[in-house]
Amino acid sequence: MIEDKTLLLPDGRTIAYTRYGDPKGHPIAYCHGLPSSRLEAKLASQVASHLGIQLIAIDRPGYGRSDPLPPSSMAAWPEDLQRLADQLQLERFSVMGVSGGGAYALASAWSLGERIDRVLLVCPLGPVFLLHLRKFMSPAARLAFFLASQIPWLLPVFFGNATAHILRRRPQWVISLMEEGLPEKDRQVLEDPATRETFFATIREGLRQGSPGALRDFIQHTRHWGFSPASINQPVSIWHGSADTVVPVDHSRHLAQQLPNAELSIAPEEGHYSLPVKHAKPILATCLQEEIGKVGKKG
Repeated sequence: MIEDKTLLLPDGRTIAYTRYGDPKGHPIAYCHGLPSSRLEAKLASQVASHLGIQLIAIDRPGYGRSDPLPPSSMAAWPEDLQRLADQLQLERFSVMGVSGGGAYALASAWSLGERIDRVLLVCPLGPVFLLHLRKFMSPAARLAFFLASQIPWLLPVFFGNATAHILRRRPQWVISLMEEGLPEKDRQVLEDPATRETFFATIREGLRQGSPGALRDFIQHTRHWGFSPASINQPVSIWHGSADTVVPVDHSRHLAQQLPNAELSIAPEEGHYSLPVKHAKPILATCLQEEIGKVGKKG
């Protein structure tokens, strides 16, 4: 870890960020999943150091040590990222979105324009306000997105502070609940003690304030993003595992069809957790224009 700090924004809110990897390396703003936190980026920190990359991971509002904020739209998120980039004196940088962070990475490219040189999407959650993209997701995910879009006042009953408190105290229950439906490669990755501990730590930190971050994410994902992927001209590299049971690969296929300058790589038999852990090197190296390995065929 390079540093773990907070930044005071002009509106009085605080956002937290952690920098991993090479402090002088190519900067990549890291958008974490749902629910998660900035500590998620630790999973790729050693690879980032080796490649000469700096990962800048930020807690979105309501997660970790970032102050909560009422739901708005994905299009509002880049304002926080821009403030941090200015603070760190980053003129140009890449942006990476993992799972539920994918839309925030795309929003950053749309809003910040030429300041973003490339977008990396790793098993990204697509625009689930389109009902067909929820079809093959887990029952819990479908319930959360249904409530967020149709009965938002009921969402905290199932995914509120009580649930967050339990999962923060017992993060291992998350893995126990998931493992039965995960592919073999996901289970193998999650059996590694270091990976499990990082996973536990990012859940505990993400739920530090309870559920406001996760609830905000659920609601924002079920609203129109506030921009069209077709208007994003930067190169976008999309990576997805063919065996992903958390976010089906159809989400990435949909995004690849909408983005004018996208390349989709599908990794055979990889899952939602094995892909970013096992293939961090070729994924991150994309920003350096290096051909370090291939993980699959074009989709």
